[in-house]
Amino acid sequence: MTQYAGLRELAQLIRRLEPQLTGASLSILSHENKEEIASLLLEGLGGGVSVQNSSGEYANHLANLRVGANKYTFAQDWREVYISEINYCACRIPPGAHGLLVHHTDYPGVIYDVSRKLADHEINISKLNVSREQKGKNALLICVTDEEITPAVVAAIEELPQINKVLSLQ
Repeated sequence: MTQYAGLRELAQLIRRLEPQLTGASLSILSHENKEEIASLLLEGLGGGVSVQNSSGEYANHLANLRVGANKYTFAQDWREVYISEINYCACRIPPGAHGLLVHHTDYPGVIYDVSRKLADHEINISKLNVSREQKGKNALLICVTDEEITPAVVAAIEELPQINKVLSLQ
């Protein structure tokens, strides 16, 4: 098994989150193993994505995928490959992770509201990141959990005020 094997699974996750890849582009940022990285990501995405190679070297970043207005960054450290950013919101989503992406309009208490719903369903949060365009505008909450997210949990969070879309990582 290659050190990049988890990239295929991460790309499959993005394929579930982004069913329409028309116009998507993949930029390979790594200086080494560009062909292997591109191949694994394209396998997971199902192909049909244009690929460019970057001329620079970007520490632990392997690739960026742009799909419409969304950008996903793939990275690697000594432990694993993972998604390190979604739309400039820092995160760490390894292959096989459980969790949620919560697109919402920024408001005070969103972290409490989402974490309360997860606690009500006995789901433990292992990592949580939030980012916003600006106060009161579009925002993204990325939550990695220890337990699986069921459709009932997604539905409960979608009922919260100012929640636009909830996507499970499974």
